Parts: sequence; structure tokens; C-alpha cells
Amino acid sequence: MVQDSLVRYIREQIRAGYDIGTIKNYLIKYGYPESRVNEAMQYAYPPSEVKHVVHLSKTTVALAVAVICTLLLAAIGIFYFNSSPSKLLDVSTSLLSNSINPGDNLQFTVELSNLGKAKRYDVMLRYEVRNQRDELLTFKEETIAVETKASASVSIILGNAEPGNYYLKAIASYGDEKATATSSFSINAVQQQAAPEPAPAARSCPFSCNDNNQCTNDYCSEATNYECGHDNVIPCCGNGACENGETYQTCISDCAAPESVDIFEGKPIWEKIDIIKGIAKNDKQKALGYCNDIEQTGYNYDCLTGVAASANDDNVCNDIADESYKDNCYKTTATANMRSDVCAKVVKDSKRDQCYMDFATKGDYSICNKLVNKYLAQSCDSLRKLSEMNAPS
Repeated sequence: MVQDSLVRYIREQIRAGYDIGTIKNYLIKYGYPESRVNEAMQYAYPPSEVKHVVHLSKTTVALAVAVICTLLLAAIGIFYFNSSPSKLLDVSTSLLSNSINPGDNLQFTVELSNLGKAKRYDVMLRYEVRNQRDELLTFKEETIAVETKASASVSIILGNAEPGNYYLKAIASYGDEKATATSSFSINAVQQQAAPEPAPAARSCPFSCNDNNQCTNDYCSEATNYECGHDNVIPCCGNGACENGETYQTCISDCAAPESVDIFEGKPIWEKIDIIKGIAKNDKQKALGYCNDIEQTGYNYDCLTGVAASANDDNVCNDIADESYKDNCYKTTATANMRSDVCAKVVKDSKRDQCYMDFATKGDYSICNKLVNKYLAQSCDSLRKLSEMNAPS
């Protein structure tokens, strides 16, 4: 069923002068399924109302009423005769890692959402792994029962697949209808075997020089003796100081707007949320006040998530009632601020593992024993051992 509030919102943005492509891209960015957006857009363009004044006789009116009643009764009969629900489905995939090592399994989660009538039915799922030439490498099939929502963790054995770029295609089949989702990933090149004679370890820069400070340029090279350097960026939006060259229009997080200025005037909701995220860097309470003014639940949760990440305060996530949105808030806050401890607050096992794996792929292997999925735990331990082997002695 089309979401009336979404249709109204699209119409408002069209009247404000935004083109349909921009509206669609932002809605998808903020979590709306593309199929639902497309459906709402069809309803956002109603035919022009053309008024005609027609004078009918009483006999004609009575005949018209009789015909309409007959058609209504026929429609009701057809509705009850055809009791099969419309099986409208949306499918999405989320890879636990976009880069895997040779011999590792492809790990991902698949989520199904029933957008039609609430009735349980079976969906056939086929997962295909294909290379960039669209050649099939391997596939896997399973059946999942769906009423409103369903999710599953999936592992596919890739065997001796060559290093390179691939993509996963998930195909959900229900009757004569299909829904698909794709995700890209790569298989890393095979590590070269060590030479027979041990050679002195070559000096190299650390895995990362990121000091988690957006107001510094981080670098490392032979010229720095393979040590990390951090140069201050001036001016820097987000350091809490309104510096020369910065205004509330270019850096709302550092420079306050005059009382007479409405900083949200003419802005669509997604731009408003981005502005609030900037304010949260230095004034969390003010940002939360703006979030509380947003009445639509989904946008309100998106706003709270942005404030939690920008202010580095995962307690803000506690104000989110929906468990899925709250888990996403914890995960976003953890990765944005390099705080693996926040991942422990994620309720859903698969999403908590995704949160931890974000740190493992950046070289933090202290989380390996916290992974629930045994395949991910093994992959994390393998990455740790490989890192120890390559570490200079």
C-alpha cells in the first residue's frame, strides 16, 4: 500500500522546486526502499482536475446511480472471490565485508519486507556470485517464509575463486514476480610466499595514521622516517571556533546564526538533518531540540542518530524506540568515533557482528572473541595472525 505521508512529502518538494531525481536519491539515502519511492512518485502526479458542468435529467441520474451500484457490487464480489494477496516484496543485502581473502566464505545478511497484504507466504531466494564479465561463479538457494519482515545470515563457499572484483545478486521469487538486490565485493590478491632466505624487514608506514581528528592532515612517508605526521588545518569547520573565513552559512557547527535567521528556511528534511548534525558537534542540547521538532518518526530517528555520532554520545540512541533504528544508531556512533565498546549495545547479533568487523578490517583484532558468527570469528583471527606475521621484528 502506498504511504500517504510519503506522497504528500514528494508533492511538497516538487512544489518547492526540487527535481524528481534529487528527491528520489535523498529518500533512498535515508532508508526508503526504491520500490516504495517509485510507487509513491506515481501517486504524486495526479491528473489535472478538469471541471465540467453537465446538466442531467432525473431519469438519467437514476440510471447512472443504478449502473454505479451494479459495478460496486461486482467489484465487491471479485474482491471476495479472489482472496490471494498481492505479494509485493522488497529484498536487500548487506555484506559483512566488501573485501575478503582467498579461501574465505562470502558472509552477508539478507532482509525481506512484505509490502503487500499481511499474509504469510514462502519466498524462494537464489544467491548468485558473478564476476565482472557477468559469468556465474557459484550460487545457493533457500526458501524463507515471510509475513511482514524476515532476515537471515548467509554464507557462500567461493572455493578457489581468483582475486578480482565480483558482485552478489540476490533474487527473491514469489509466483510470477521477482525482486533483486546486488552488492559488489573483491577477493584480495594471494599473498606471496616468503623467500627461502629471511631478509631484513623493510620499513613501512603504520596501517593507518588517522588520529580521528578532522582538523588535521595525516600523512606518512619515507621523508617522515615512516612515522605519522599530523598538520593542523586552519580554518577547520568542527573545531568549535568560528575562525576567519567561516560563517554560519559555511560552518554552522562553529558559527552561530543570528536570532533573526531561520537556518532551515526552504531546506528539505534531509538537508535540515545534515545541518542539525553539524550543530551537534559543539551544541548537543540545541541539536536535540531541533530533532524533537521533527514529527515524522523515521526522520526523527535519523536526526537522533546523526546527533549521537556527531556528539560522540551513544546515550542519545536510548531515545529511539524502534530496535532496528536504535541498533543502527549504536553502529553509526561506534564507527564514526572509533569506539568498538559501543558495538556491545547492538541487540541484533548479525548487526553487532557487522559493527565489530568494521574495526577488524581497520586492524583492531581485540574484538575477534566478541563475534557471534563463527565464520567471522575465524576470519578475524586469520587477519590477526597475518598481521602478526607481517609486523616488523
